[in-house]
Amino acid sequence: MIEVEEARQTLDDEQSIQAFDDIVYQRVLGASKHISMIGDMIESIALIGEKNHSSIHSVVDKIKTLSQYFIETRGAASQAISNAINIMIKNIDEVRNLDVEEASKVIIQKKNNYLIQSEKAINKVVKYGVEAASSMKTIMVFDYSSTVNKWLQNLKNENKNYTIVIPESRIINGGYPFIEACREAGHQIKFIPDAAIMYYLKECDGAFFGAETFYPDGTTFNTTGSDIVGLVCKEFNIPLYVLTPMIKVDIRAIYGYKKQLKINDLTEELASNWDSSVKSKIDFNCPELLGVESKYITAIITEEGIIPANQLFNNSKKFHDSLKGE
Repeated sequence: MIEVEEARQTLDDEQSIQAFDDIVYQRVLGASKHISMIGDMIESIALIGEKNHSSIHSVVDKIKTLSQYFIETRGAASQAISNAINIMIKNIDEVRNLDVEEASKVIIQKKNNYLIQSEKAINKVVKYGVEAASSMKTIMVFDYSSTVNKWLQNLKNENKNYTIVIPESRIINGGYPFIEACREAGHQIKFIPDAAIMYYLKECDGAFFGAETFYPDGTTFNTTGSDIVGLVCKEFNIPLYVLTPMIKVDIRAIYGYKKQLKINDLTEELASNWDSSVKSKIDFNCPELLGVESKYITAIITEEGIIPANQLFNNSKKFHDSLKGE
């Protein structure tokens, strides 16, 4: 298990260190955003190694240490992190036979190739998501996702204004980051506490959220509270869509793997102003992510199209095989 300081010490420039801390301390949210930031860190290590004429073995070792740290930490919650990192550094040991200048170019090109393909995939997800919402007027979005945020920026119709209902999750404060995108797009905004999800969801034409990870059977993992959104949508027959690229599929589920709950201590989020003698005697632990079963989800919108949540198996297997080059 790689410790946080060991991973942090692989970085030598202030911008990368800031990005590292932003991910670790959840100052920046969204798996897709984190993947891009990790890619920038990998590029920084390569460029600084080239500038300083460092040993290529040292450069590769630093990249592998940083990568393994994020696979073990962020990747535990989001399979997309692990999938993306493994693609960006695939066969990286092969560059040990090159000089550091040439190796740096190869490392950065691999990273860039992934990000280009990722951007194309997300653009398709956004396009299909806009189509799915074209007949709606009032929509709920739950918890921050960079893919959902981009969709909100592109959700425009000259003949009507959208009203976006945003519950603020006290788990991670993932509602507020949507505000800027909604304002720029001209949406009307209704900002509510997550305890009011059921009351306001009944007035919505649909609901959308992103995914940290999803299984081939359509089970989707997202911030605690997403399960409530799914349950209410099913109860009141409101369509629920998940916006996510295929990179977030966790194929291990078909071999018996089950995601372990990640439990967070929410003492400061829930009781920062409490008397310390009181809060020290209370359990503030809560899961970070929960699975929403496919029966609660109308469809998962990926770059492959708008796919019913319980019909994802073939798409998931095909995508996984493509990662292995099969």
